[in-house]
Amino acid sequence: MELDKETFTVTKLAKAKDLGLRLVHGGTGVERAVGIPFAIERWGPIPELHGGELVFTSGRHLGEDWTEWKVLLEGAKAAGAAGVIIGLGSGAAFETLPAELLRLAGANDLPVLTADYAEMGRIAHTVTGLHSESQRDAYRRPLELQMEITAIVARGGSFGDLLDGWQQRTQEPVAVFDRLGRVMARSSAFPSSLLTPLGKRLASHEAPRLGEHFNLSATTLEAAPDMASAETGERVEIYPFAGNDTVRGYCVRIPTGQETAELAAPALRSLLALEFERLWFLDESARRKRAERFARLLTLTEPGSARTFLRSLGIEGGPLRGVAIEARNETHAEVLIDDLAVVLAAPFIRHRHRIVECLATVDPRQALADYGLDVPTGIGTRGAPEHSARSIRQATLALETSRRAGTPIEYVDGASHEFLINAAPSDYLEAFSSAALAPIENSRGGEALLRTLHTWLLERRSIEATAERMGVHRHTVRNRMQRIVQITGHDLDGIDAQTELWLAFKARGFRDGETSPTGP
Repeated sequence: MELDKETFTVTKLAKAKDLGLRLVHGGTGVERAVGIPFAIERWGPIPELHGGELVFTSGRHLGEDWTEWKVLLEGAKAAGAAGVIIGLGSGAAFETLPAELLRLAGANDLPVLTADYAEMGRIAHTVTGLHSESQRDAYRRPLELQMEITAIVARGGSFGDLLDGWQQRTQEPVAVFDRLGRVMARSSAFPSSLLTPLGKRLASHEAPRLGEHFNLSATTLEAAPDMASAETGERVEIYPFAGNDTVRGYCVRIPTGQETAELAAPALRSLLALEFERLWFLDESARRKRAERFARLLTLTEPGSARTFLRSLGIEGGPLRGVAIEARNETHAEVLIDDLAVVLAAPFIRHRHRIVECLATVDPRQALADYGLDVPTGIGTRGAPEHSARSIRQATLALETSRRAGTPIEYVDGASHEFLINAAPSDYLEAFSSAALAPIENSRGGEALLRTLHTWLLERRSIEATAERMGVHRHTVRNRMQRIVQITGHDLDGIDAQTELWLAFKARGFRDGETSPTGP
């Protein structure tokens, strides 16, 4: 039977040889895609359809009741039927189609076909079989496409070969970007004018996450859209591709709407992820060399040896800052060592399981904020190359605090008490500060005593400096300090007592330069 198996319409079914269908009324729906026949041989409303079905009937239950025929045709139209097949001949309501039915079909603008009622079973069986065969073809074509593009990768093809192969078989232009918005490859027909705006968008994290995708207008991406994209309203589709649960890059297609391409698109993204993994492993020797250089630099504590080592690598001997990051998993860590080498201009970087360590040449705070990292992060102090090991140790200590605080932590020289405060649970800090300060706070004039004690600690235990800062007489300060000793029983000349009280003030919210949590 000569029939296009990709698209079934009323017109094509009527023209199909040996099917036995005759189109007696067309209307605007004759080129609409149609589904399999659905028989109705009883009174009542049209059952719910999925849309596109061909309703067929012998009409015996309706006879010449034109009101009920009108209800049937109107119901079929409203239910989404693509057309009606009316059986004629022996066993049906009519030998020939009545003129009134033609008039009703025209009034409803519903395609009507007729057939020999005795052949209705064969017709329904044949059309259903054609649809089944078409469905098999619809799934076979994407499978064949998947096999073809897989073969490209298996033969050692690059990103470019894979994308050109996809375009050749689907007529879809396609490009691939890494996580930082850098173009890795594009097919020959992908517009070069879209590469820069797409790269900027992805680099600024205006990109879909796993399980999401974006559909954008090409004309909104191009700074000066060409006439072709403006006239066609070209759409750009962005999908991430992943390794485990981590985004590796982005596949950007200009879809044509072909069903084969839509069904095979997930396979394309999977192959892109596999190709990315292959390239990653090819660069593994370079990563090992970077890690070895990292470890070597940490052993060089003399200025001359550290700078000589850097010069041997062609690197200026400027200051470096340690950064320690806890990735979500090892796959994420693998991604980060490549990304951060670029983002932080880090010539020395390594990962050990989930922990990524690097020495950054730029200020990591803003760079990491722009990158959008949302995992525990510790940052060491900035220093000369010979102090790299110290900065990494500081970053590791700050990372421990960052895990508890839920925010990036920067180590500050001389402020280790801040890490102790941030690392402790809030309920513990409250209990600790209350135990140390409550006896003073609850005594007569407690607020003034607290301010005096805090200022005395800030002024390095100088009575004169404390009095000047608070604007009171030095005897007032001396009397208050004597009262504090009586209340607490502490020997305030001892370093242990001073440390405990200072930490209690920090836990309570007092800050350097302030005489209370809310100011002087």
